[in-house]
Amino acid sequence: MKISIIGAGTIGRAMAEALKDDYEIGLSSRDFSKLESWSGGRFKLFKNNAENAAYGDLIILSVKPFNIDDVLNEIKDNIKNKIIVSFLAGINIDYIESYAKTSIFRAMPNLPIITGDAITAVAYKNADENTIKIVDDIFKKTGECIFIDEKSMDAVTGLSGSGPAFISIMIDSMIVAGIRMGLSRDTARKLTLKTFEGTARLMEKTGLPPSEIRDRVMTPAGTAAAGVFEIENGNIRTTIARAVEASTKRSMELKRK
Repeated sequence: MKISIIGAGTIGRAMAEALKDDYEIGLSSRDFSKLESWSGGRFKLFKNNAENAAYGDLIILSVKPFNIDDVLNEIKDNIKNKIIVSFLAGINIDYIESYAKTSIFRAMPNLPIITGDAITAVAYKNADENTIKIVDDIFKKTGECIFIDEKSMDAVTGLSGSGPAFISIMIDSMIVAGIRMGLSRDTARKLTLKTFEGTARLMEKTGLPPSEIRDRVMTPAGTAAAGVFEIENGNIRTTIARAVEASTKRSMELKRK
C-alpha cells in the first residue's frame, strides 16, 4: 500500500519513520529543501501536494489547521475513492467530506509517536470493516489505537493530544525539586522518569485507581502525606483540569463552519 503524508512536521515525519518498513511512503511539505535534507533518499518526495495525493492509496493530512483550505483545494481532484486520515485539531470529518466523499478518518496521536509509544484516538465516517482495519494496523505501528465517537475528539485533543506538554511540566518540576534537595541532575531525572513510568504501569497492569495508589504510599504523619498536603493546598488538580479544559476549548475554536 502507498501512503501519502502531506505535511512533514514532527508528527508527519514520525509517521513516515514508523511506517517506512511496511508501506511505500510519499511526502510533501512547504519546505522541499528541508524535507529533502531530512529524508536522505529514504522516501519518495513530491514538490507539490497534488502529486503526492495522486501517488497514495491513503492520504494523511498532517498540516496546520489554518492551512487546510489551501491544501484541500490543491488535492481535491486526486483524493476521490481514497482513504483520508486527518490529524488536524478542530477540523471535523464533515468539513473534509465537503471536498471529497470518501472514507475519512479523524485521528489525534500524541508526541510519543516519535518513539512508537503514542496513544491515538480515531473517529471515522463512510468506512467498512476492511478500511477500519487498514487504519487500525497503521496506528498500531506507532503505539496504541482506540476508536471513539467524533464528538469526543476535542476532549481527546485537550487530554492526550496536549497532555505530553502538561506532563512534561510536572516532570520538570519534580526534577528541579530533586536538584533543590541535593540530588544531581542525572539522578533526579532518572528517579523522576522511572517514578512516572512505574506508576503508570502499575495503574495499567493492576487497574488500581490513582486514589488508592496515593493512599498506599501515604502513611500517617509520613513524608508522602506531608507532600500531598502541599499539592492539594496549591490547587494543582484545578490547574491541570483547567489546562485540559482550555486546550479542549481551543480545539473547538478551530472548527470550520
